[in-house]
Amino acid sequence: MVPSCSEELVVIDDNSPYSTFNISDIKIENYVNRLYIDIIGREPLDDELVIAVERLKTGGLKREIRDSLIYALMTDTTYRENEFSYKAAYIQNLYNLAKVRCIEGAGDEENVVKINVLKFGALQDSLLGNWDSYYLKLNEIRKNEAVLKSLQALYDGQITYHQIYAFMIDNAVYDVINMNTFNYVRSTFDQLVWRLPTQQEYDNSYNMIEYNLTTELFGTLGSDKKDYVRILTESNEMLEGMVIWCYQTLLSREPTAGEIVTLLPTYINTKDIKWIFAQILVTDEYANFK
Repeated sequence: MVPSCSEELVVIDDNSPYSTFNISDIKIENYVNRLYIDIIGREPLDDELVIAVERLKTGGLKREIRDSLIYALMTDTTYRENEFSYKAAYIQNLYNLAKVRCIEGAGDEENVVKINVLKFGALQDSLLGNWDSYYLKLNEIRKNEAVLKSLQALYDGQITYHQIYAFMIDNAVYDVINMNTFNYVRSTFDQLVWRLPTQQEYDNSYNMIEYNLTTELFGTLGSDKKDYVRILTESNEMLEGMVIWCYQTLLSREPTAGEIVTLLPTYINTKDIKWIFAQILVTDEYANFK
């Protein structure tokens, strides 16, 4: 459901929308262009731009009008040539952003290559009777295939956006980029929590992954790498990191303490990244209307 006007007004202080009489058509066009790029990864077509600008002007740039445009770009399933729908383009853009964040934007073909190499190695292991190696390779194949399947799972609502990162940090491509446990722990914290681990967090994480010791992270016990990935990506610290990431991605700044306090409880409860996006995209700061 689209958030109400009163809910949004508390997000950022002193941010009441300006009248269209104070905003040039160029600024409104720039706002629409930016929305399309940040939400679905492309500029609007000429007719899309004209319709959106006129809609915003007719509605006096009111927040509910901005909201309706924003949510349409994230949820509309009407068929569109080359991208299937706005929703499909939005989900694809989120998927691409996750890959940029974690695996340096590696294309899906790199995962396909890794899978094929692993399948060939697993076949050789089976012929030679190297069953331990065979099952290890099958597990790696499963993790790399999960990255590719996560796009459809996100579209279908089987997972929420923060959960896609469990697949992005647990695959052969990520392991090559962040070789050894020391780099792995520091990188996952830096990318998902937006800070480095404390010494205790690092020690517990390292022992959990490297030695399969039962240790605690964020108040939850784990004893292997699979547990570490689950604990990290389901933690409130990760969700706060998602809020920070949204601000960095959309406004090129970190959120203030007040913005985090305002947004995080709702996000922890709903896990709805669309809502976080909308709270930022609707503002005059993002639209450059001030």
